[in-house]
Amino acid sequence: MATSSALRARVSPTVSTRRASPPPSARVAAPRAAAAAVATTTSPVVARAAALLGDDLSVLSAAVEAAELVDALTTGEPKTVFAPSDAAFAKACEELQLSKEEILQLPNLVDILTHHVVPGAVAGEDLVDGQLASLNENFPLTITGLTCKERPPCECFNVSGACISETDRVVGDLTIHVVDEVIFPPWSAPAKVLTPQQVLAFEGWAPEVINGRLAMLGFLTAVVQEVATGHSFATQQLGENFGVFAAQVQLWAFASLVPSFSSNEGYTADPFTMEGSKTWREVFKGSPWTEEARKIFSPQVEQLNGRAAMVGIVSLIAVEAFRGGEALF
Repeated sequence: MATSSALRARVSPTVSTRRASPPPSARVAAPRAAAAAVATTTSPVVARAAALLGDDLSVLSAAVEAAELVDALTTGEPKTVFAPSDAAFAKACEELQLSKEEILQLPNLVDILTHHVVPGAVAGEDLVDGQLASLNENFPLTITGLTCKERPPCECFNVSGACISETDRVVGDLTIHVVDEVIFPPWSAPAKVLTPQQVLAFEGWAPEVINGRLAMLGFLTAVVQEVATGHSFATQQLGENFGVFAAQVQLWAFASLVPSFSSNEGYTADPFTMEGSKTWREVFKGSPWTEEARKIFSPQVEQLNGRAAMVGIVSLIAVEAFRGGEALF
């Protein structure tokens, strides 16, 4: 495999850049600040590779070397690299609870890195909404013109969820566009890891979602049983069918909650983040659960139905108690 010194001998010593949207002061300060922040925790492996693509792309440079992709990037044919900055790798490490060294040792590192590379030289001014075939043949990149959510009102091109913060850095035959996130293809990395405290917190997604699902199940069951037997909700759930009721509560709570603690291969149990999951979008492809159907049966609709069911159960119990325990239906 070619070394970083060999690569440096093959590339132009001049690096040309064009920033996307930040003001001139931010253009200079941001890369320096990011490089300084990473320098405090840079490992020897990352430090040795820092000059491969640039000091602010030291982790990506180390990943290219670790995946033995230096030769593939220096074949003499022009390529475009959507390059995650060191800050982007730091963000990925924090979200996935992995160290930089563990990122470099991922078994599918080649698939992840080739997902960032497009054949041919694509300048920033030539980027348009649509798909670009990457060297990872299974998954193309998607280019859209979006507003950065974390740094409004930064108007930018968005590549598969990552904002392009700098365009047209030229290193040898490579056209480099710096992005603020590592672009993981579907099934290539775990979803963001959440602690039980985050999932079960009052402002977390789980309490209301799980209670809403239990309420919808309980309300429907109660109405059907009242019609069939003439027994009130309290008589059914706390007397005749307490065992079945308790088992249902545990089963539905377990099925809703446990996946959030594994988040395997990019899956997320939070219904409000499923639409943004690349893995789930791949799962939905070709299924009856189309994008149009997901807009109708959305997490917001489920949340509204859950709230209505919770109000319905409380109202049913109150009315039946006022009627002296007599079933309403």
